[in-house]
Amino acid sequence: MSNSFNPSKNLLVNIGFALMVGLLLLFMAIQGLGWYTNHSERIKVPKLTGKSFDEAKIELDLLGLNCVIIDSVYSEKLPAFSVVEQNPPIDMEVKPGRTIYLTINSGNKPKIKAPKLTDMSITLAKAVLKNRGFELGSISYTYDEIGNNLVVEQFYRGKALEAGTLLPKGSTIDLKVASTDRQYQTTTDSTGIINDEGVSEDFGI
Repeated sequence: MSNSFNPSKNLLVNIGFALMVGLLLLFMAIQGLGWYTNHSERIKVPKLTGKSFDEAKIELDLLGLNCVIIDSVYSEKLPAFSVVEQNPPIDMEVKPGRTIYLTINSGNKPKIKAPKLTDMSITLAKAVLKNRGFELGSISYTYDEIGNNLVVEQFYRGKALEAGTLLPKGSTIDLKVASTDRQYQTTTDSTGIINDEGVSEDFGI
């Protein structure tokens, strides 16, 4: 009994063998690529906010992560040059070599324009100062027959302050206020020297 040669059967066997080899090579390539790119390795992003930039950079270097400063803002709650914000956020899992974007505290108070407080009532002037980010300093009084409780002058560090002058946020502004109380009236003594009997209220700010 003789064996007959079946070319179709042999062709199917060869095709099947080639497919198996191809699939095996593809699987090995995928596994190798995953190893090469650290596909399965993840690192949790640490908490960087509140730390100095140098501390944050050292910690990220030890974890195999990079960092770059993308912005700076001013914060009264944190030391200068410390991290205010980070992206990605804390505990997010990232690949080794990932760049962490940082926002740093500039440490420089922003400057804002001094408001015009003259001719305002003292009550309104206090509200405006607080709203604009300034502190109220001392209040002194001067006699005026009709302008009771109106601000007549404003000062910064003992000098007259013009509206629109740029000052660091949180600066202290002193006020002189009109009063109809005659105890604040300016008088002239026998020597010709003008005596201003006005008193001031120092808020110690």
